[in-house]
Parts: sequence; structure tokens; C-alpha cells
Amino acid sequence: MKKYDVILIGGGIAGLMSAHKLCEIGLSVALVENKNVFASGPSTRNEGWLHRGTYHATSIINREEAIQVARRCIYGHEYIRRFAPEAIEDADKRPLALIKDASRIDEVMSRWAEAGVTYGHLTKSQAQNRIPDANFKDAAGIFEVDDVSLNTRLLYRKLINLSLKSGCEFFLGYEINKITGKNIFLENKCGEIQHISAEKIVYSSGVGAKKLFETHHKIALPIRYWKSHLIITRRLSGPGIFYMDAHAAALMHHGKTSIVGFNEDALLTENADYDVIPERAENIRNGIRSIFPGWDDHDAVSIACVKIDLQRPESNNRSLNVAISEPVPGHILILPGKMTETPYLTDLLVAYLHNAIDSTDVSLRPCDNSNKLENIT
Repeated sequence: MKKYDVILIGGGIAGLMSAHKLCEIGLSVALVENKNVFASGPSTRNEGWLHRGTYHATSIINREEAIQVARRCIYGHEYIRRFAPEAIEDADKRPLALIKDASRIDEVMSRWAEAGVTYGHLTKSQAQNRIPDANFKDAAGIFEVDDVSLNTRLLYRKLINLSLKSGCEFFLGYEINKITGKNIFLENKCGEIQHISAEKIVYSSGVGAKKLFETHHKIALPIRYWKSHLIITRRLSGPGIFYMDAHAAALMHHGKTSIVGFNEDALLTENADYDVIPERAENIRNGIRSIFPGWDDHDAVSIACVKIDLQRPESNNRSLNVAISEPVPGHILILPGKMTETPYLTDLLVAYLHNAIDSTDVSLRPCDNSNKLENIT
């Protein structure tokens, strides 16, 4: 049996970034991924949009929550740009954020100012010069913003290799047969069996976390599945372009292609599958045509993505906030509300595990031992 400080279950962005950061503070870490490749789920089946709070500061109804998510996205945006600048695509092109509803513009700018979102005004003629093929007739407000496209595969490649250099051990292609206490029994397709254990087990497995807790802990977590759709097509413009309004298109570019989503498209679903719902995909195609009337969709591909959240008692809306909890002693669930919030989430996890698995190499602070507070002068 191999023993570790922490076992991570799930090799998407949350698992990989957690592995890197936990190894950096000297913890022994193993990461288990049941697929033969990393990040095969939502971590790569998305727009590759490195948010900077622009959209979420305005799309979330509750202002306080919107500002909180936006600030965490700004934090994550700046962290990833520093950590993996080579993964930023079109860093020299600022995307355009559009607003149809003129009555919302003052509120949008007020939220941006409070959250720290950076932007600049553009006239319609300036926007048309930047993207000649686009139709801006429905835009009451046009802004240059600092969201960027991200090559997620390059980011994950860097995280994987830095984690390996720091001593993380990967169990790729291993299924979990049994979890008993803090012991995990693994088996791969070749029949090789591994028995591993840890002080803390962290579930960063996204859509798979619900089944793991049901199967091995007999706990029904309030995890929900949300299906959204994307269209992949030839590159439509130089800068990215997205509407801030509901049910409008948002597109980011990756080399010669554009990936286009639809605002507030997420549909609550029972099954975490990637089956495309044709009418949902068609809505996005119509959204693209509203911005690019001359778009030829003959080469366009429709895909689906499933994301998860924890249901909140006060709202049925999809939560975009991070989540970290310990439903079973020693077993921790983590969920990034958005990919860009992962740096914030993993910082929380590192601090949480530092407190749980202390280091004897560092002297305690006076505040670390309440029994000695009387000795403080």
C-alpha cells in the first residue's frame, strides 16, 4: 500500500492545479484519473474563455454575488496570465463586449467599477473598423475589455509536468473499485491493482463526484448537471466578441477557429452526457447570424458540455460560486464555479489542507495555539 498526504480524484483543471499547488508546499500527492488522458470533460469542452469578470459582474442577478464572482474571476485571470503566459491566445487583441439593452448600461458600468473590471468605450464606427463583417445595429453600448482566449491544453500540460517534477504520482486510466475509510482500491484496464491511502481525499472529479459519494459513502450530494452547447466554426473575426445580454452569442477564437456559446443557455439535466440537443444548437447558430449575417455554417460543428453546481436552498439558478466542503470526515469535495475561478478555489484548498496536515518544520505563531494566548504580552 502506498501512503500519501493527499489523494486527488479527477484530472481536470481543479485536480491538476491542486496537485501543483499542494506539491509546492511539500505535501505528498497522488492524482487518480479514470480516463487515459487528462481533462477530458468540461475542462476542455468549453469556449476556452479566460474571463476577467466582464460578463459575470452583470449576468448574475444578485449584485453582491455578481461582484464576488467577478473579483474571483479577475484574480484567476491574472494568476493564469502570470503562471502560463504562453497559453494566452491573441494577447494583443482586446475583445468587444456588447449590450443591447440601453437601460442596463449605467448599472453594468457601475458593477464593473465596483468589481474592478477594466474597459474602454467604442463607437459603432470604431467597432466596425475593427470587425468589418459584424453587424452592430442592435448594440446600444460597445466596449473593449480584457477577457482573452486560453489554450487550455497548454495550461494543463504545464501543470502536469510541474506536478510531476514536484513529486506528484499520477494513476491514469484507473477506476476506483472501493473506498474504505481513507483507503482506495484501484484497477486499470489491464487488471493491475493499486491500494493507496491518504490523510485527506479530495474529489475534484466534476461530474463524477456525485456517483462516487453515492456509491462509496451512501450520500446523495445536492450536485446538479447543467448542459450547454457550443458551435465550432471557422474564425469569424480578429478580436473576440460577445453580448452581455441573455440569449445572445459569445465567441472566442483559437487559431483558425471560433468557439461560440449562448448566454444563459445552460439546461438542467438528469444525465451528464454530451448528446447535442438540436434546437439548442440551432439557437446558437441563429445568434451567430445575428452578428455575422454572411456566415456560412456548412463547416460548423455542434457540441455539448456538462457543468455542475451545488444546489442552494435559496435559489434554483445555477450557482457560479466555488464550493469546498467535507461531507465525510477526510473526504473533501471541491467545485470551481467557473474555470477562471480555479486559482481562487485551489488557494482555499491549500490553506484548508495546510491547517489539516500541519508542518512541524515551521514554528507556530502565537495565534496558532489558543492555550498559550495568556503568555502573549
